[in-house]
This record gives sequence, C-alpha cells and structure tokens, in this order.
Amino acid sequence: MHDIFVSIASYRDEFLPFTIESALRNARFPENLTFGICWQAETGENLDAYLGDPRFRILKYAYWESQGYGWSRAQVQKLYRGERYHLLIDSHSCFAKNWDVNLIAQLESQPSSKPLLTTSSPPFTLNDKREVILPWQGTDRDGVPLLRCGQTSPAGWIDIQMSTERSPGPHTRTYLMCCNFVFTHGQWMLDVPEDPGMINACHETALAARSYTHGYDMFLPDAIQVWHLEYRAYREGYRRRVWETKSKAWQAEETERMLRRFQALLYGKGDPAILGGYGLGTARSIAEWAEKAGVDRNRV
Repeated sequence: MHDIFVSIASYRDEFLPFTIESALRNARFPENLTFGICWQAETGENLDAYLGDPRFRILKYAYWESQGYGWSRAQVQKLYRGERYHLLIDSHSCFAKNWDVNLIAQLESQPSSKPLLTTSSPPFTLNDKREVILPWQGTDRDGVPLLRCGQTSPAGWIDIQMSTERSPGPHTRTYLMCCNFVFTHGQWMLDVPEDPGMINACHETALAARSYTHGYDMFLPDAIQVWHLEYRAYREGYRRRVWETKSKAWQAEETERMLRRFQALLYGKGDPAILGGYGLGTARSIAEWAEKAGVDRNRV
C-alpha cells in the first residue's frame, strides 16, 4: 500500500479534528497517511492529540494572518515530502470506509498516464448524536455530480458549481475542478503548484486549466469516497471566511491583482510574465481546454 499526502487548509474550523478522525478511522491503512495542514487557528482550537504524531506536518497561523485560499494551500504544499498520492480536501469532510484503497484503485484504473479525480463532494450533516447523515443517499440526487461553470463578463470570472446531472459511469472525463475533492499523484503538486495569488475560488478554474495544459486528464470519481459538510451544521449556522478580518482596501487590491493574473492565464490579456512559475503548461493548449470546458475566451 502506497502513502497518501492529505492536504488540508483549515480556517477557524471547529470540524478540523472531526475531519482528521474520519480520515484515520475509515482508512484501511491509516499508518500510510500523512497530513499536511495549514492551520489558521481560532482561539481555543486544539490539535494537541496530533502534534507528536509523525504522520502530521502542521503549519500554524493566527487566523488574521491568512492571505486567502491559494496562499493557504500553497503553504500546505511546502510540507510535501514525495508521497506517491495526494488528496486535497476541505477541513469539514467525512470519508467512506476504505476510502484510501478505493481511491487508489479508481485513480489507477483511469485510461491516462497522468490521471486526476475531482468532483464537488455531495453533502453530509450530523444528527444530535454527532452521527453522519448523508441526505442524498438513496434519492434521485445520489451519485457522482458533474461539474458546470458560469462565466461573467466583462471581467471573465468563472464560477465552478455542482451540476444537477450525475456521472453516467466509470472513466467520465471532466475539464473543471473542485478543490473540496482532488485525488491524484503527488507529482501534481510539483507540476502544477498552487498559486498563492489566487485568493478566492477562481483558483479552481486556474488549476483546472493549468492541469489540463500540463497534460493531466481529469475524471469524475467512479464512486464518492468523500463528503462535504452542510454549512448549517456550524454552531453559528455559517462557516467563517478570511474576508471577515480584512479591510476593504486589502480586498480590493488583492482582488484586482488576482484578476490581472486570471486574465493573463485564461484570456491572454496583459503580460503573462506576471504569472511567474504559475503559468500554463505546454502539453496542450489553453484554447483546447476552453473549448472542452465551455469557456468563451473572447468574452473578455
């Protein structure tokens, strides 16, 4: 059994210990898991149970030090030490029994030398006994969701969302990515490192385009192995976000910076040199990706 690097960027998340325990409890080989965690901690959060465990590599920051989605996931990638497989999840997730061996089998069965599994993980919630409830199980919403995207002009923002359609079966390709579930080989983090300048969910579109042009083939998983928490399960009824502690000036400046990077990457606007090491690959063209993903590169 090969080792898996589990990437988690956690922001003031009371469910981080739950996520860790679900991953460990449901893995067939928990001894082969390594957790890389960017812990953007709230006062009172506690990970003492894991600090002495060699399977855990943790970078701790006060929550107000956070610089957004791309930054936190780039911090996690600094903890990678060559593990063969990589699982990227949110800090509020739960796992199927034997998820580790199941995901490896699914990945290695795909018809590609550089496969990647991704989808928007279906929801779970908890009952009064803190037991996991899967509300879509056994309904017409069950199954593996397809991904769809919406595009907004003139800026060219792309919003990736869960489709109401479900996968027709194994080896279903996708050209979009959702970062609450990505499973692939660890080499992906070296080939397509997270851009810390992508401060919000636009980083998913950027990663999808960059992965495709670096030769990665994206597939829906054959069966769901990871679920995503319904936000109403939080005590306050909502999940805390980085922007709550940032000034409007910071948000405006960083959003404008991200937009310039995003437009240079996807639409060829401006100087691509601003992307540095976070640009497109040369294995396939961005035009080919856009056509398959349903993105109009002429809308900007």
